[in-house]
Amino acid sequence: MPDAVPVEKTIQVNIEDWIDRAKADPVAYVERQATEVFLAALAMTPRFSREIFLKGGILMGVVYGSPRQTGDIDFTAISEPEPAIADALRDELNAAFPRAAARLGYPDLRCAVQSCRYLPSRAKFAESTGPALKVKIGYALRGSPQERHFEEGKSSQILEVDISFKEPVGAIQIVTFGDGAAIGAYSLHDLITEKIRALLQQERRNRGRRQDFYDIASLLKRFEFDEGEKARLLKLLYEKCAARTMNCPTPEPESLARPEVRDRAFKEWATLEIEIGALPDFEECFAIVDAFYRSLPWSPKPDQVLISPLSPISSPVIAPRS
Repeated sequence: MPDAVPVEKTIQVNIEDWIDRAKADPVAYVERQATEVFLAALAMTPRFSREIFLKGGILMGVVYGSPRQTGDIDFTAISEPEPAIADALRDELNAAFPRAAARLGYPDLRCAVQSCRYLPSRAKFAESTGPALKVKIGYALRGSPQERHFEEGKSSQILEVDISFKEPVGAIQIVTFGDGAAIGAYSLHDLITEKIRALLQQERRNRGRRQDFYDIASLLKRFEFDEGEKARLLKLLYEKCAARTMNCPTPEPESLARPEVRDRAFKEWATLEIEIGALPDFEECFAIVDAFYRSLPWSPKPDQVLISPLSPISSPVIAPRS
């Protein structure tokens, strides 16, 4: 059975505000309604509501009010990456979707798991150091032209759900919605450290992560961290990087300022304007993030720090059902 994860706090959010911000775009508006149905259905699942935790851009938008548009829904799972897990997830979600849609007042919004893909493959899933599931949730309005494709499992309207396994999780927060649904989500420390790690991984994964400088800078403008919190954050960063040693270098004080990190993020910075409207200055965002990163307590060196898989931070804990 997976280890328990400390619960840092419980917060209530009004997800309707996040949905309404897309009202001017009919496609995005329905997509956000489908996202709400998906999150409510996940909260209804007996098993996975306690084992899969929200992170990434949707967490930024729903909980922290980020204007950045993102279609992917990212999670980390503390479930064991067993080969049959996709079938179990599909069955539990599909059973919950009709109830979730009806409870939220969307009786004509149909949702179903369209496909699940194992990474690197089903045969290597359990033994991989960084396994993941790519899940596609199809959705369509009842009576619409898209409904026929939905029933054939070929809906063009889909939610992309990425679920990572074997990730260290320092703590979570319980996010509750107005309808009473509740899901686990990354703590603020986990959210920031995973975004820093994504920046450090850019070169080895040959991709740009311009959104992470933007997201971290946005959070640092709103939240302050004392020295104890910085130490906790750095320890968690070491843990997260150690869990992905093949793709992530060991963090160092000057890591974010390295050209391979900074320049890759800057290269596609202008494309953020499509997602957020008014584009902030890259240099300003970079300076905020780099200054915070350098202010972390880098001594003693990483090899002198004892790192455990999970750092108990507070109680109570959330544990999978036995």
